[in-house]
Amino acid sequence: MSDVAPSPPTRSTIARYAPLLLVASCIAVLVAMAFISPFRSPPPSVTVADALIGSDNDPTGAYMVISNPGGPDTLLSASSPAASSVVLQEAGSSSAPTTVARIDVPGFADLRLQPGGDQLLLRGLVAPLAVGQRVPVTLEFERSGTITVEAEVATYTTIADRLLPPRLKLPGEQ
Repeated sequence: MSDVAPSPPTRSTIARYAPLLLVASCIAVLVAMAFISPFRSPPPSVTVADALIGSDNDPTGAYMVISNPGGPDTLLSASSPAASSVVLQEAGSSSAPTTVARIDVPGFADLRLQPGGDQLLLRGLVAPLAVGQRVPVTLEFERSGTITVEAEVATYTTIADRLLPPRLKLPGEQ
């Protein structure tokens, strides 16, 4: 038997394992950074569009599109001087919406309050609402604070046309 010492690593051996060592080092740095400074969701940036209120009913629904290109938020409550109360409702598994204490507003997405889905229900109207009238609705968010929008009073046909996907029209509808 020969008592020959193993030869030191050669350049070809180092070059062969260098990409693997580089990738492992990068992963180790990323894992260390995640523990030192974890990723934080950006703050919510809530805006409201297409705010509409149904006419001719008491109670009546309020509908809108809440856009949030930031982190998640929560709608805690709503109010309006046009009604004695405004209730948050989510679409339930049954045909009737369920009253809830809060509605989650997903981050980086739109929350659509629309007929047949999540909605605000205005109860105890102070006066009848007329089509075309503008009604203030104040929304209270957990992280975004208070936002007041001017909702337009419209017929449910107009609300469906503006907020729901295209649908077949009944004979005589415009």
